Amino acid sequence: MTEQPRLPWTTNLTDLPRLDPDVALLRQFRATGNPALFEILFRKYQCQIFRLVNRMVDGEEAYDITQDVFVRALRSIHAFKGDCKFSTWLYTIAKNTCFNHIRDRKKRESIEDFSLDQPNFACKTANENTIPDRASDISRIVETRELQREVERVLSQLTPEQRLLLTLRDYEQLSYEEIGEIMELSNVNVKSKIHRARLAFKAKFGPYMTHADPDIPAGNRVGK
Repeated sequence: MTEQPRLPWTTNLTDLPRLDPDVALLRQFRATGNPALFEILFRKYQCQIFRLVNRMVDGEEAYDITQDVFVRALRSIHAFKGDCKFSTWLYTIAKNTCFNHIRDRKKRESIEDFSLDQPNFACKTANENTIPDRASDISRIVETRELQREVERVLSQLTPEQRLLLTLRDYEQLSYEEIGEIMELSNVNVKSKIHRARLAFKAKFGPYMTHADPDIPAGNRVGK
């Protein structure tokens, strides 16, 4: 007996392609202009974007640049075609915003005439100058934080591209395909560049590990 074709109106709802919830929100926002809808997306992704930005620029500037990323996204929301995930599109804006900021900062620094008499505002915090008390109950926690600070310090010494690649892959856990979309690179180039970035990280991080306590838990260490 020949099976009868299923008519469109008899298709189960579970068989229909599911609309990305981010895309659904964007469609509603475009249709209504209700700012509360975009705010939902802002609250959903603000921490992820801030983490990325904070590893690319100085901490004091990270908040302003994160806000700038979302302002740029809002202004160009009509340009989002839905051919990639909204988060991927947002990461791309964050990448461009950070790279532009780094480039502009280098230009400013190259033409500024710094006086040797100016006070030295080194990027140190009180915690960074604190020597952990190994006899205390929290010494292991302090050592772990010290290790994380060293990871962040080494990351800051890499090129902006290397720093971004390791952040997207090892911290944000994005796929090679997503990173390729953000960086506008092929999968082969993404893997190759990430491999070189990890080698550069290990070369700079190695001297620290030779003096580190082997019992300190590494946690989610970059460069694995």
